[in-house]
Amino acid sequence: MTASVSSNIPLTPPQASPMSFSGRGGEFLKMLVTGSLYQIPTFGFYRFWLITKLRRHLWANTQIEGESFEYTGTAKELLIGFLIALAILVPLYVAYFIIAFALEEQAAFASLPLILLMYVLFHFGSYRARKYRATRTVFRGVRFWMKGSGWAYAFRAVLWDVATLFTLGIALPWAMASLERYRMRHTYFGSIQGDFAGTGWSLFKRAWWVWVLGIAVIAGVVATSAAVLSYSEGDEELAIQFVPTLLILVLLALSPVAMAIFTRWQINGLRFGEVTAESHLRTGTFYSLFFKVLFSSIGILIVFAIIIGLAAVFLGTVLQEAVVAMQLGEFTWTAISLIVFSALVYLAFFLSMGVIQRYFYGRGLWAAVVTTTAVSNLRSLDAAVAAGKASGVVGEGLADALDFNVGI
Repeated sequence: MTASVSSNIPLTPPQASPMSFSGRGGEFLKMLVTGSLYQIPTFGFYRFWLITKLRRHLWANTQIEGESFEYTGTAKELLIGFLIALAILVPLYVAYFIIAFALEEQAAFASLPLILLMYVLFHFGSYRARKYRATRTVFRGVRFWMKGSGWAYAFRAVLWDVATLFTLGIALPWAMASLERYRMRHTYFGSIQGDFAGTGWSLFKRAWWVWVLGIAVIAGVVATSAAVLSYSEGDEELAIQFVPTLLILVLLALSPVAMAIFTRWQINGLRFGEVTAESHLRTGTFYSLFFKVLFSSIGILIVFAIIIGLAAVFLGTVLQEAVVAMQLGEFTWTAISLIVFSALVYLAFFLSMGVIQRYFYGRGLWAAVVTTTAVSNLRSLDAAVAAGKASGVVGEGLADALDFNVGI
């Protein structure tokens, strides 16, 4: 008699492989500082080489079961893409200024077509930039790649933005799910197609209270500002500034919570064939990074305030003479030195702020996401074979020229 196997025996759950990150913070910070300094004599063009080095560092130090990712993009590709994007955008800006000059009274209406075009190009560039990074990412010798149309994605994104606007943000979870599903279903790991299992409803159930709290706080801020305005006794400007300041503070306070919910939902929905991912990222991680950036920025402000203060104390007379000379239109060596010094301090300040942002929100968030993510059914990727082709560089350059850059 043949023994029967009971159907009630539970199947063995898929083995989860935790991801790991081995990059050293000191090494990353050294690359950031050195690369930022190199941007000064190269008028900012070294940033393409800096971005490439940072990506290679992050990709190479991200492992699953001891196997690392590889970034194959080059600085030359980023530079060429940026220059091509400028060749596309500069004529648009020139045409806008000519039209605005010719129609001075209707300048506000003349700028509307340009704003709408830049808005569409923003979405187009974001898709093309993701496509570029995907095709420059290799794992186990197999490249990721993407197909799909950047214009089709931009059209979908614009429609979802309109829906989100008219529903006061309620449609946002469904917009995010739809757009991420489009991106993932056009993403491949070799011959294995990606997918996205997350839904708008599942995200809404997790984040509805953030939306309700945000709307309630905004309504409270508006009501409070109206009360302040009614009792301001002529100080309307101060009362009007009160509203955006409070709104910014509210958004800053809620954004770490929203980002944590969205990131976990996004990672948990990723699929490549039978491969799934699970995130255990904590909300506290986002708040920790937020406060690190905040206090580091305050520290940078204090340092530069001290530098400027010391310069004013010890070079007070010289600085005063230089200012007077510039007011008279006389560019003496002292005045030129003041201009150069001011430019260097200004540039060093913003480069320092960039280092802080990239270190915490670039490396810090990357490491936090990686080390709290586990991948299941990884062995199913053994069936993947090389497929697809590398994407061009125009999309990445367009996103860069439009100032759409996701940190690294």
